Amino acid sequence: MKQKTFRPRGILNQDIAGICGVARMTDKARAAHAGEIGSYKYGADSEQDTEILSFLEITVGTFQDAAVRLTNDVKLGAWILDNCEKSSEEISKFNRKLKYSSQRKTPQNGFSKRRRELNDKYLNVLNIPFGLSPGWWLFFKVFKRR
Repeated sequence: MKQKTFRPRGILNQDIAGICGVARMTDKARAAHAGEIGSYKYGADSEQDTEILSFLEITVGTFQDAAVRLTNDVKLGAWILDNCEKSSEEISKFNRKLKYSSQRKTPQNGFSKRRRELNDKYLNVLNIPFGLSPGWWLFFKVFKRR
C-alpha cells in the first residue's frame, strides 16, 4: 500500500477566516506538531508564514497551539478573527496583495517561458516597438506597403 504524503492546502485558499494562506499555514502547523511536515517549511522558516503571521499579529507558537487545539476550521477562523483585530477591508487588501505576489512567483510552463524569451530577443533585434507582438508588427509591415 502506498504511503500518503502530506500536502497542505494552496496559498490562495481562504477557508479559514477568509484570509489567504491561513488554511495552508494551519495544515503545516498541525503537521509540524505531529512530526509529519516533511520538506515543507513552517513558521519562521517560511517566508509566506512569516508574512501572514505578521499581518495577523499572532506569534508562531500561539498560532500553532490554536491550530492544534481547535481542530474545527470554523472555530479556528473565529479565534483568528477575534485575536487579529483586522477589519474586512484590511483582510481584503491583504488577500489581494498575497494573490498578486503568488501569481508573480508562479512558475510558467516551458513553452510560455521560451516564447517570452524569444519574443524579448527578437523584438530587440528587429527594432519592434515595445509592447507590440511580432505578429502585429509583421501585419503592419505587410499592409503598410499597400
